[in-house]
Amino acid sequence: MGNELADEVHRRMIRHGSAEDIEECAALWVRACAARDGVAVAGVAERARPKFGHVESWIVAEEPGTGIVGFVLATKPQSGLPTDPPDAAVVSLLAIAPDAQGLGLGGTLLARVADALARRGHERAVLHVLADNHPAVRLYERQGWMPWGAPFPHSLLKRPTQTYLRDLGA
Repeated sequence: MGNELADEVHRRMIRHGSAEDIEECAALWVRACAARDGVAVAGVAERARPKFGHVESWIVAEEPGTGIVGFVLATKPQSGLPTDPPDAAVVSLLAIAPDAQGLGLGGTLLARVADALARRGHERAVLHVLADNHPAVRLYERQGWMPWGAPFPHSLLKRPTQTYLRDLGA
């Protein structure tokens, strides 16, 4: 199967992302954020695009005839916030198309990227989540992510944000 990772449960092709996917993933990120926030916020795509230049692991879920319906992007250690543990890879972006949410795809992608990071020798990973994004917080906690440090205001949205850390060896 080459670069593909079978995903029979979701009947989607799960594969590694590539440079040709950047714009489609950035557009999906904007749609998912607008659905989460109830409004499109200027600057979301511009903040996301540079993260694709620091890829440590990038996995996309694609439906035939539809395109990319979800993706997760992890970046190299020290590519997140200055307060992040310096050795932790950063799960920078996780987005699911609004009409594909609630079907377990986010959990599948998050588990796959954690496994990929562990295989690459990372002992832990970090991510940042809006504290009021309760579905995302539940997902992260179910998969073993733990709050780390004090909440802080999101730099663009100014909403409380929490860092989460996961031991990838567990």
